[in-house]
Amino acid sequence: MKLRRREFVKLSALALGSAAFRTNLTWAFPRKVESRPASGKRVVVLGAGLAGLVAAWELRASGHDVTILEAQLHPGGRVHTIREGLSDSLYAEAGAGRIPANHDVTQEWIKYFGLELEPFSPKDLAKIALLKGKRIKLPADMSLVPLDLTAEERRVGLEDLDKHYYGEIAAAIGSHIRGDWPPEIASLADVSAHDFLRQRGASEDAIHYMLLGFEDNAALDYIKDINNHEAFLWKIKGGNDLLPRAFAEKLTEVIRYGCAVEHIDRGRLPIKISYQRMGALEHVDADAVVCTIPFTVLRHIPVTPDWSPGKRKVIDNLYYGPVVRTTYQVRRRYWQDEGLNGFGTSDKNFEVWHPTYGKPGMRGLLQAYNYEDYARTLDRLSEASRLEQTIADMEEVHPGLRANLETVVVKSWAQDHWQRGAFTVYEVGQMKWYPDICKPEGDIWFAGEHASAWPGWMQGALTSGIKAAREINSASQSRVAA
Repeated sequence: MKLRRREFVKLSALALGSAAFRTNLTWAFPRKVESRPASGKRVVVLGAGLAGLVAAWELRASGHDVTILEAQLHPGGRVHTIREGLSDSLYAEAGAGRIPANHDVTQEWIKYFGLELEPFSPKDLAKIALLKGKRIKLPADMSLVPLDLTAEERRVGLEDLDKHYYGEIAAAIGSHIRGDWPPEIASLADVSAHDFLRQRGASEDAIHYMLLGFEDNAALDYIKDINNHEAFLWKIKGGNDLLPRAFAEKLTEVIRYGCAVEHIDRGRLPIKISYQRMGALEHVDADAVVCTIPFTVLRHIPVTPDWSPGKRKVIDNLYYGPVVRTTYQVRRRYWQDEGLNGFGTSDKNFEVWHPTYGKPGMRGLLQAYNYEDYARTLDRLSEASRLEQTIADMEEVHPGLRANLETVVVKSWAQDHWQRGAFTVYEVGQMKWYPDICKPEGDIWFAGEHASAWPGWMQGALTSGIKAAREINSASQSRVAA
């Protein structure tokens, strides 16, 4: 696909009406519901991540008999806070780390459970960008930036490159997947983020700096997500896992931990779910199922009869990005000696986070958020080699790491048997699969970040879980009325 200037102008013009693209999500806010008498409908929820937990919450409030099967021994799925292996009550996010200010559903549920938000990153002190082996403080003195940039890119500066190249198009696209995008916008799903920027005149060095390894991401998916990342970012005070924990505490009697799904028999009602528990094969019957299992895992679970051809295609081929999150505990926050806040990026394709920003104490944490090809490179290394490589990587960004390092905790989502990937990333041509991803199969509904308008975000998990529960409840009421 070739994006011509007149098409770009049309896209920019669409931004003038972008306010109309905002979605009213009050239906997904917590609501006071009078528990209804049990309807007799048995609903099994596969997975105790946020999508499964909120679906179970909604279904129980409507009077359904709910069981959650969770393969692991804790709730939350990819909302996972690292605590074990760290000292002084320190913690860091292995998975979902940021909550954009425009994610009102997530914030309403956090408020409902009495949890607090705090800023994800500081506004003071400087960030660091490692560019071709050179450390550059941000905001950058462009005369020091060792990239082969155009004159216009140097004038704009590193911090404003996204705004320069995407301009008002991002405002026209919005922050979530929509079914009513004009053709001029929908067509961006068929061009890569790299090619889109190249057609706009971006240099290869600028493209690499902006995309951090997501060159093959569909341009539409990438630009959509810019609106989430550029919003003010929050995190939950005390750790993001406090949200799934709050759900699980209220749902404890319906959650069965250590239950790994082995087979789904959906040939007739009741649906029969077979699962492994403590080495024994057991089963549970269901009138309806909410499946939140990532497609990377679901594609390996036998189902009888097989999924419809459209569903089978997306289950087998939907792409999940690999991520390696590396957490470094240091005896003191030495980077502050340089007037740095601990955040930054490396052109090896990873972000740098400082999870102990704003926390009292001398001891601190740094994190490397490794993406895509570089994450795959790290996954191919032995455990010892990966550890040495990641330490060397952070030493380049924040020299002095080795002298202050006390321990390292590594989490690879691609190597996690129950996830096999960090989040959904739409490659070129895949966004047209969205309806098939979300579509129910008989009495089985699908939820999770992958089956949502906000892939990769807690908001996606929450809205998809509530939507599935509401549809099951509606279907149940319709059948009773009939």
